[in-house]
Amino acid sequence: MLYSSHVPQQPFLIESAMPPDAPLYARWQKIYPRYQTGFFRRLRWLAVGVLVGLYAILPFIRWERGGQFPTQAVLFDLPARKFYLFSLTIWPQEFFLLVFVLIFLAVALFFMTAIAGRVFCGYFCLQTLWTDLFLLIERAVEGNHKQRIKRDAGPWTTDKAWRKGLKHLLWLLLAGGMGTIFTAYFNDAPTLFRAYWHGEAPFAACFAAALLTLIIYLFAGVAREQVCIFICPYARFQGAMYDEHSLIVAYDEQAGEPRQGNRRDRLAAAERGEPVGLCIDCRACVTVCPTGIDIRNGPQYECITCAACIDACASVRDRVNMPVTLIRYTALSEMAGGRIRWFRPRILVYSTLMVAMLVGIVAYFGVRTSVEMTVIRNRQPLFIRLSDGSIQNNYTAHILNRTPLPQHYILRTIGLPHAALAVAAVAEKTADGWPVVTVESGEVLPLSLYLQQTTGPEPIPAQQTVRFTVTSTGQEGGQSTYDSLFIRPTP
Repeated sequence: MLYSSHVPQQPFLIESAMPPDAPLYARWQKIYPRYQTGFFRRLRWLAVGVLVGLYAILPFIRWERGGQFPTQAVLFDLPARKFYLFSLTIWPQEFFLLVFVLIFLAVALFFMTAIAGRVFCGYFCLQTLWTDLFLLIERAVEGNHKQRIKRDAGPWTTDKAWRKGLKHLLWLLLAGGMGTIFTAYFNDAPTLFRAYWHGEAPFAACFAAALLTLIIYLFAGVAREQVCIFICPYARFQGAMYDEHSLIVAYDEQAGEPRQGNRRDRLAAAERGEPVGLCIDCRACVTVCPTGIDIRNGPQYECITCAACIDACASVRDRVNMPVTLIRYTALSEMAGGRIRWFRPRILVYSTLMVAMLVGIVAYFGVRTSVEMTVIRNRQPLFIRLSDGSIQNNYTAHILNRTPLPQHYILRTIGLPHAALAVAAVAEKTADGWPVVTVESGEVLPLSLYLQQTTGPEPIPAQQTVRFTVTSTGQEGGQSTYDSLFIRPTP
């Protein structure tokens, strides 16, 4: 077999595919990617089916929570500032968790990039998923890439006009469906879609659906690769997360160069003893690339590692009985003759951070109670001296009932001797004098607390720590505590 091993390996650089003599400003050339079947194409269709399918059906899944809680499995209730994720409810007081979730997702992206390059862009990014579906429609209506190129280069005819019109109509319908489904994550989906059907949907929902429809249509249908190359910031800083052991899609230059497409020239060069690479310069890898690059020019930041070029090269390999696939997932260390190190410092750091944040989030929900109480001591006045000589401090408390049913709670204090607790507008008390309040399901009940302490025989310090407790009279209501201060005059 004709093979050359004398071509030096090019250094690993993430750079643009633009030639050095290219003009600063050039007219955009539309890319017509050829559809290529293969293992990685099937893998991408699987990702499209699973992710888009989940996106479409999640708002319509019902989930009984009991009480007055909504029955939609995934709902982001912005007016009430509550997020519902199946059995999990995120309350307004817990929005700090969103910061940890975002940090976790960012570190997960860094982790994924350090291991497998831009695999997120190639298989999981919404822009990639939408673009695949839009290209599927375009191919079904206008034909393969050669037919599309010929039709666009020719004059306007009836056939061209109706095909273009049908394509854009289907694009708008697909974008409209995806945009409308997105709004269902923020409202009860069946109710919202009935309102859409009857023309009674809220203006905010209609505006959001229209805006998302326009964005998806422009990004996935019109702009396509320009979003990945010029708009997405990830393409620009991804190189900082690579190292010599990160997986990339790369061309085997040692085996493929010097390339020669003419069979007679290849044989003649072999007879002369000149090195001839395995690449037959068929340009299959170029015609299937969704961003229009030539992977044989080396790693480029425009590459989204979708592996379409790998499938294309593999199909040519099978037709011409080539011993190897010239394009594959590899790493700089492997291209240099070494091995890929999967466990390295940055991977361990990213893994530790992700595990730590995940454990922290899970631990928080593990210790979270069904009721939560906060108590704020009123600063004006610091204390009140009553006519009987006792001292009173005033507090503002909030009790959150996370259970699906109304609950009766008993308020007590611990650690403050000779103390009595009263609640404004609450007359019900236990046998030993502690107030009882009722909190509806999902309600945050504000209370004004009056805590009095009489003077005992022993000296009492000016500041004392007092613990407020709230305990449900039922079995599922739970218990919560909050520590505060009780202020007295200086002795």
